[in-house]
Amino acid sequence: MTTYDIITKIIANVNRDDLTRAMVLQYLNNRKFTIQNYDNFSFMEQTAEQAAVALQQSYSIPTDYKDELQMWLLDGTQKTIITKWGGSEAEKNFTQTDRSGKPTNYWLWQDAYFLYPLPDKSYSMILKYYRYIPDFTDVASEENELCKRYPDLLINGGTSDSYHFFKEWEKVGEWEGKYKLDFQILIRREGRRPRTNTDSRMKVRVR
Repeated sequence: MTTYDIITKIIANVNRDDLTRAMVLQYLNNRKFTIQNYDNFSFMEQTAEQAAVALQQSYSIPTDYKDELQMWLLDGTQKTIITKWGGSEAEKNFTQTDRSGKPTNYWLWQDAYFLYPLPDKSYSMILKYYRYIPDFTDVASEENELCKRYPDLLINGGTSDSYHFFKEWEKVGEWEGKYKLDFQILIRREGRRPRTNTDSRMKVRVR
């Protein structure tokens, strides 16, 4: 189901001429924000390729990055995992700023990741992480994994928020109850637990 279909369904549920598609779209994006910040779900997984440049140490984190960056280095047909250093490990081990070779470690700092040692040549890297889902748009062809897998969750949440705007509290309770049941289904299927801190970007001092 597309976002367009979901918005159309919500408007049909509420059945009010003064409920606009723009209003419903905002409600859906608010719900999306709440869902994706509850945990890292499988529909948020992202894989990307990036090039490591010879003697370049720092690289920007993908703009849609949320959490749990993993990296692999490709050297010909060989694929090697790059081990992540935490804050204290990076401070302890990062002593030779000019050392070059095949990168074996990385760490995060603010909006970048750093390779150690410096790449001695160009490499291809595979990045796997959990991303923030792009905001929904009211386009008929738009479709993403959250809409496809859990359309009822979004429909129920958006319907509840629409009724909330019009202060129809009995309807809010009815649809919010449906939303919570569907949200529990999502959690059971995904098999994850809530995270208290979704920002894992380490802030370490770079010498």
